[in-house]
Amino acid sequence: MAKTRISITIDGKVAKAIENYYREKVKVAAEKGEAIPKLSNIYEEIIEKGWESKSLTKKK
Repeated sequence: MAKTRISITIDGKVAKAIENYYREKVKVAAEKGEAIPKLSNIYEEIIEKGWESKSLTKKK
């Protein structure tokens, strides 16, 4: 599959959620003695799988 460059804009809540997700991935990798994942790979993973955060859903 060819790679395509994209640009996204995220708000502070989503940015914090992504940062926490990345920190958890780094923690698990460090505990297992594996290579630390690149942040760009984390963004690719999020884009491929889609990103849903129940905490960001507005309730009326």
